[in-house]
Amino acid sequence: MHPMLVHHLIEQTAARLPNKVAVRHLGRDVTYGELLEESRRIKEFLLKEGVRTGDRVGIYLDKSVEQLMIMFAVSMAGGVFVFINPVLRQEQIEYIVKDCEIRLLVTTGVLARKSRLDIPGKFLFVDEEELDGFPCWPYIREKFAPNTETVRRIADDTACLIYTSGSTGMPKGVVVPHRTVVEGAEIVSGYLEITEQDRIISVLPFNFDYGLNQATSSILRGATLVMHQFIFAKDLLNLLRDEEITGFAGMTPIWAKLFGGKHALKSEMSFPRLRYITNTGGKVPRVIVDRIREFFPESRLYLMYGLTEAFRSTFLPPEELDRRPDSIGRAIPNVEILVVNEKGEECNPGEPGELVHRGALITRGYWNDPEKTRLVFRVNPLLNGQGHLNETVVYSGDLVKKDEEGFLYFISRRDEMIKTSGYRVSPTEVEEILVGIPGITNAVVFGKEMASGDQAIVAVVETTAVDVKTILADCRQRLPSYMVPHEINREREFPKTANGKIDRSYLKRKWQGNGEE
Repeated sequence: MHPMLVHHLIEQTAARLPNKVAVRHLGRDVTYGELLEESRRIKEFLLKEGVRTGDRVGIYLDKSVEQLMIMFAVSMAGGVFVFINPVLRQEQIEYIVKDCEIRLLVTTGVLARKSRLDIPGKFLFVDEEELDGFPCWPYIREKFAPNTETVRRIADDTACLIYTSGSTGMPKGVVVPHRTVVEGAEIVSGYLEITEQDRIISVLPFNFDYGLNQATSSILRGATLVMHQFIFAKDLLNLLRDEEITGFAGMTPIWAKLFGGKHALKSEMSFPRLRYITNTGGKVPRVIVDRIREFFPESRLYLMYGLTEAFRSTFLPPEELDRRPDSIGRAIPNVEILVVNEKGEECNPGEPGELVHRGALITRGYWNDPEKTRLVFRVNPLLNGQGHLNETVVYSGDLVKKDEEGFLYFISRRDEMIKTSGYRVSPTEVEEILVGIPGITNAVVFGKEMASGDQAIVAVVETTAVDVKTILADCRQRLPSYMVPHEINREREFPKTANGKIDRSYLKRKWQGNGEE
C-alpha cells in the first residue's frame, strides 16, 4: 500500500523491519516495532483524553525519541501535531499555544516550570513522576495497551502546523497536510538514494521543515536516525565517525562552527561511511562550499533550497558542483520552478525574477492569517487567462535568475535588496565577500534608510579576530565602491532562531541605528 498519512510511514516500515533500529539517542536504541507499539499506546491515551479529529497537540520537548512517538500517535488519533522548540522565548511559546488553541501539551516538568504555562488545560509529562495531578509516561505504559485502529483521515487533511521563526513579530503557523509530509519524504529520500543501510544524523530540530523531513525520509526507507543535540563541533565530528553516519544535513551556523574563524577545525579524521551531505537554511557562500568539500572529500554534497511553505524546491546534483558552485540547482522531482517578473511573466535566462514553486509539496497557507496567505499562496500566473482553474502556487519572495540550462541562482530576498547610489545591491553578494575574509565566520548585511532617501549598507560580522579597519580595507579591494559597507559592526556570536538559522531580524533591529566606523 502506498503511504498516504504520516503514521503510515511507521506502520509500513515496522511491518517490514520490526527488529531494525529506527532511532538511536544517547546510547538508547528503539526498533521500528517498539516505536510503532509505543505510538499506538500513546494514541489510546490521547483518544481517552478527548483529542478529536483536527485538535492540535503540542510537542514541547528537547530532541528525543518521544517526539517521534507522539508525532505518530497524534497522526493515528486524527489530530494535528505542533512541535514547539524549547529555545523559543516565553512570549513566543505562549503565542503558539494560544494561536492554534492547543488542546493538550506534551512536555517535561522542567520545561513546564520554566515556561509557567497555565494553558492548555491538559498536559502529559514524559517525566517519571506526575506533576500537578497530570499523567506521566509510566501511567500510559501501565494503563493503555497498543491498538491497531486509527482515526480515518485523508491525505489532504492537516498533519501538522510548522511555526516559522518569525523574522518580524510572532511566528506564523504554516498548515501542512499529510500529503506534503509523505510526498516530501518520498521525493527527498529518492534523489538522496536513502536505503535501510543508511545511518542518518538528526541535528536539525523537528519544528524546522527539513528537520522533520529528515526524520520522515529515514523512517520511510527503513534507515536508522541518530539524534544529536548540536553544541560543540568536535562532539558532532566524533559522532559522525563513531556512529558511522552515512547522511548529514547542515546549515550555516553549523558550517561556521566547523570551518569559520580563527579556531577553524582542521580534519584529522576520516569519514569513509559518510555518503552524502546536504545543506539547507539559505544559500551557501562558495568559500564554505569549498571548505565542506575539502573537509569531507569522500562525501557527495547536495546544495538544497526550500521554504517552509513548500518544504523543498530545488537541489544541485553533486556532479554539477565544479561547474556551478553558486547555483541552488533545478526543481526537485514533481515540482516546477517558475521565475516571474512583477507583471507575472516568465523571465528570460539571466533576468532576475521571483522564485515561484509549482507542483508537489505546497502547504495550505498560514493558520489564522488569511491576508498573508493571499500574498504568498496565489493562482498560477501562467495559466493563460484560465485563472478560474485555481491552481495554487507559492510565491517565495526570493529573487533568483536562471541560466540557459535552467539552473537557478539566488540573488536576495525581494524585500532586502538595498538601493544605494543609484544601484540595487544584493546583501547576499556582500555577505559572501565578508565570509571569505579570514577570521569572519558569518555575516549579515542590510540597508538602513538615510535622510537623503538613499540607503546605507550596514554589515554585521561574527568575529573575534578581525578589526573593522581590516575588514573595510579588504572590502575595498574585493568590491566595487558602491557595494562597500558604510557601517561595519562586530558580534562575538550570532543569535539563532528556534530552527537553528541566524536571527537576521534581531541583528537588523539591534544595529539599525548603531555602527562602528
